[in-house]
Amino acid sequence: MSARSSPTRTPTRSRRQESFVEYEERPGDTTQDSEFHSSQDGRRGVRRAVNVQRKQSRAPNELDLLGSWTPLEENAEEAAEAEAESSGEKRKRYETSDDPMRAWRRLAPMFLDEILRHEGPGDNTEKCACCQERFEEESRRFRCKSCGVFTQCLGCEWKGNFWMRIGLASLGVVYQLGHGGYPCPHAAPAERSMVVLDFPHIHEIRFRYCACNLSDHANNLQQLLRNGWYPASTVDPATCATFATLDVFRLLNVVGDLTAHDFMRTMELTTDASGVSEAPDRHKTLRLVSRQFAFLLRLKRAGRAHDAGGLEGTARGECAVRCWACPQEGINLPEGWREVAPEFQFLFMLILAMDANFRLRNRLRPNARDDPPLGPGWGYVVEGTGYKRMIVNHVPEKDVSTCIAFAALAQKETRLTTGLRASGVGAVICARHELLRPQGLGDLQKGERYINMDYILLASLMGVTILYLAIAYDIACQWRVNFQSRCAKFPAEMRLDFDSTKVVYGLPVWHATAHERSCQVENSLTYQTGVGRTDGEGTERVWSDFNGASTAMKEMNWGAREDAFEDKVDRHNFEKNVRQGTTLPRKLVIAIDERDRQLAAFDEVDHTLDPELRAEWEGMIEAWKADRTKRNPYQWEDAKGTSGEAAIRLALAKEELEEAANGRSAVHKSSASAFMVLGLQLEEHQDRIRREVKGRPLLTTEHNERVTDMRRTFYVKLKRFRRLQAMYMPGAVEQLRDAEEGRDSDLPPPLAEDITLCLPSGLVSPAAGDCVDGLAEKEGRLREGQLHDGIKTLRSKLHAKRHLINYREEHLVGQRGGTRAATLIERVTVIDPVLGQG
Repeated sequence: MSARSSPTRTPTRSRRQESFVEYEERPGDTTQDSEFHSSQDGRRGVRRAVNVQRKQSRAPNELDLLGSWTPLEENAEEAAEAEAESSGEKRKRYETSDDPMRAWRRLAPMFLDEILRHEGPGDNTEKCACCQERFEEESRRFRCKSCGVFTQCLGCEWKGNFWMRIGLASLGVVYQLGHGGYPCPHAAPAERSMVVLDFPHIHEIRFRYCACNLSDHANNLQQLLRNGWYPASTVDPATCATFATLDVFRLLNVVGDLTAHDFMRTMELTTDASGVSEAPDRHKTLRLVSRQFAFLLRLKRAGRAHDAGGLEGTARGECAVRCWACPQEGINLPEGWREVAPEFQFLFMLILAMDANFRLRNRLRPNARDDPPLGPGWGYVVEGTGYKRMIVNHVPEKDVSTCIAFAALAQKETRLTTGLRASGVGAVICARHELLRPQGLGDLQKGERYINMDYILLASLMGVTILYLAIAYDIACQWRVNFQSRCAKFPAEMRLDFDSTKVVYGLPVWHATAHERSCQVENSLTYQTGVGRTDGEGTERVWSDFNGASTAMKEMNWGAREDAFEDKVDRHNFEKNVRQGTTLPRKLVIAIDERDRQLAAFDEVDHTLDPELRAEWEGMIEAWKADRTKRNPYQWEDAKGTSGEAAIRLALAKEELEEAANGRSAVHKSSASAFMVLGLQLEEHQDRIRREVKGRPLLTTEHNERVTDMRRTFYVKLKRFRRLQAMYMPGAVEQLRDAEEGRDSDLPPPLAEDITLCLPSGLVSPAAGDCVDGLAEKEGRLREGQLHDGIKTLRSKLHAKRHLINYREEHLVGQRGGTRAATLIERVTVIDPVLGQG
């Protein structure tokens, strides 16, 4: 390696001389560095050797390494193998190779201390490693992490133009540990080989440990760690990865979901893109050390290295990054917050959201070794022992849904999980800021069972003092029913105190649209007091961040998978916290503007109300708030859809079936209600024909053909209707016969759209015996259902028209966009024919 530079300014006597370090390219000088600096008058250069390594004699190697080789006799190898098999001796087992994680856990505190050591100046604080000058109090110091851990002064900063890459081992360079760039007065005699992963290259180097008493009696592992090299083994390591490399891989892994295999493959190709020289295979090594390194960083950020209790004193969830904005007593809550007036209690409400993700499943491996997580329960994943004990002792409960049929409920005990150790994960987040809660993540064994979600929720609330709690869940309307009684079955330290905590349940805004209308009005977060603009859909946005790693996590052992979750969630939570300084002010501005708009709209309507009506409505609202079992004033009567035409048809069919079963009515091939439905369909058919020919004095050939087909279809249905009409409406037959006899025979027969159907409401002088009993009542109920459907359609069209107008005003410009918008608005403005009849 060679690097040269020249002075960029003329030095003066009042300034300290400029120094320039020159690394020679001559192989013979690889045991020292050369320093070059100009004299004070700038007329001559001075070069001297620094970091000189003391040469030691080495035993000469035998030139002919195969000189003592003697070939075996024929069949001697087979005889040796047979003798070894017959002896029955088994290969020795070593913990460091069979279970390296178990051997490493005992040394984890020492590893953590050494990693924390790099945050300070270390032992190299007296003089510059390049120019050997002692630091003064006002001296500026810096450290190049790519060069080593030794400290340099500003005057020795290199400003060259290029580096020529060449392998250190091929030059005979021996790296000395233990002195931060200085020579060791008593280095270990043995030279060792080491593969160092230093992104973006893989290096094979020679090095020596320090054997003197000047390195603070550090053992071999500590010497490597203090040099910024993370050893892959705790016993005689032959591979290390630099801290910078592990930092880069961790970021690529948690942000870009890059696997260890892809990262190592990239380093191999960067080291030798041609692939001619085979790089050392360290894929498994990187997976091992990167998992340990990420775990130690989480401990360091949580302050565990400074705790007198050590790592074993870590409490559940202590290593998790908590939400900075969620209410935490003693941190961000004012004094007297417990006695705040009821109208301001929402300011201290903790809003959580729950959901399950079945993409983050994990395969069951029959030959997988026992590989527990490094910090069980210390972060975001629930502690496994108590969780599994609770799941095993759980007795399935049968639930009866009072809302629509949910797949989450139907498959919670029957979901196909063949070959899976975990079918997915459940999570609890803070709904306002979308950070995962400590102890807020857990595996699901089958479907989205209540026992799993209950445990994860209660574990995430352990150690938290809350008086006001809101929970958003996409099946909250069913999950909340027996939640209080289910909580009583959990350990005492996990139970939620419902006497002192006010709990509000809600449906996420988008998921609420899949529920019945009455359920939406009752449970949607849109209508819950105190949650503001929180939509409860934050879990979906969190899952979108995690789903990219689902393929890799599916194949991991359970311990590695939990550690991967911990690291990914740790990055997610920290980023969310940092960005709150930008997102919260923006949300505040939007909320204030929307509040002003809503108040103005409310005042405009409120001024038009009669004072007595306003007082009546206010009384209904207050009564409903005090007792939720009373009628919801915000819910209109047909919210459950019981007055629509389809619902009335179903009700009439059930009534007729019951009457036929009890023998109270004659059984015909077509029922009376089916006859009335057919009559109403024929009326609607006539309306469609009228709309086709309305305003068209001359029909084109294509249009005329379409009208003809519609009329032909009408006549086919009319023939069947007339047969049923003779059975259910004898009086109508006589009335139609009289009308036909009174018609002028010279006139053409009436068109399909002009034919009189003569339904019960169309009888001129209805008398007893003209219709079967109850037929007129059925017609009235069906027409009422049509009117309700028409009103709903009108409401929908008005909402759609308002949305299209707003979209046109905000986004469309020019004639082309305006014409398209006008066409769409015209389509939704057409009044439904049934509503027009009403």
